Amino acid sequence: MFWGRFYDKYWNFNNDKFVKLLEKARNAQYKKQKSTKGNMNKEITLFDSASKKELWQMINKLSIFINSWIDVKWALTILIKQTKNPYLKRITIEMQENINHGITMSETMAQYPKVFDWLSTALIWVWEKTGQLWKILAELDKNLLENIELKWKVKWAMIYPAVLLVLTLCMVIFMMIFIVPRISESFEKAGSELPGLTQFVVAVSNFFIEDWWKLIIWFIATISIFRIINSTYHWKMFFAIMYTKLPIFWYVVRQSNIVYFIKSFTILLDSWVLLLESLKTSSKVVPNLAYKKELIRIKNEVEIWLTISKSLWLNLDYEANVYLNNLFPEEFAYVVSTWEETWSLSDSLKKVWANYNWELKRYIWNLSSLMEPVIIVIVWFLVGTIVVAIMLPFFAMGEIAKNL
Repeated sequence: MFWGRFYDKYWNFNNDKFVKLLEKARNAQYKKQKSTKGNMNKEITLFDSASKKELWQMINKLSIFINSWIDVKWALTILIKQTKNPYLKRITIEMQENINHGITMSETMAQYPKVFDWLSTALIWVWEKTGQLWKILAELDKNLLENIELKWKVKWAMIYPAVLLVLTLCMVIFMMIFIVPRISESFEKAGSELPGLTQFVVAVSNFFIEDWWKLIIWFIATISIFRIINSTYHWKMFFAIMYTKLPIFWYVVRQSNIVYFIKSFTILLDSWVLLLESLKTSSKVVPNLAYKKELIRIKNEVEIWLTISKSLWLNLDYEANVYLNNLFPEEFAYVVSTWEETWSLSDSLKKVWANYNWELKRYIWNLSSLMEPVIIVIVWFLVGTIVVAIMLPFFAMGEIAKNL
């Protein structure tokens, strides 16, 4: 019998086997749709993806529906009509169909890890166990919005100086290709000897004009090598540790990962998730691989009855304390140690998170303000060097004319 394969010898229904069967059927149907051209009226998507903003809008609407005492199935029906992203709409339809077949929403979300992060899936799983959907969705809605704002500010702090430098390099390349050759050609026809700085700039200009293909090959080779070496675990860990030690930007990397961890960890604890499960899920939320590995190590040590503060390498048994953890600050370890004595971890960490989040935003704002004059100095130096190199032969010709 077909349904007999989903029951054990005691006739207990095995939901995992049923979920795997649905996953295989979904993949087979998706491959079939990709292999056929389809109808003209059918909606075609080139890239199956959903941004964090679109996900937040989906959760926000779902939270509003649930708080308005709308049934989950009917809320998903309304959400399907209002979702504009075809990929996200297809996932929502699958959620609704799976719920009708006894598959939970969290199990459907777990099949799309690129869309739903581990924290979102874990919180929906908590709702399915506790029944407090309105509270879970409110926390998830707030957390997604805060993460979007924080990631935008962190990316802006990294991207803003890079964009200015790229624009500067484009302007320098333009001058090297179109302006410097004409000036150098005029002086060569006049037979005058060029100064050393001008000769250097002319040589660079000739390289851009004649050997530009070498730059393209070098750029493609660098990107390819970086992707190859970054595909291995050891190199990923190397770059993750290197990011935490970058000049100027190290504070942004460390503080943002700590903020992500504290926020997800406190949300899970407030939702009555067990400590070990909260540590495990939080390790999947933080973006940096070094922090992931550190949190898994802490979780494994707590599992063998070691305290979190001891796992953070905080030792209060001696008068002269030596703190060696480079990823988490010592004050954070002291807060955790205080909780282990007072049993108020969630409230203490919320205060720490508010403080760290404010310090991170202030640092990003100061960094963005500080980078503007630095970039301007670099622009003036590059452009000024070219202008001086162009003007030096004119000054030399003026001195020659005076002597005559």
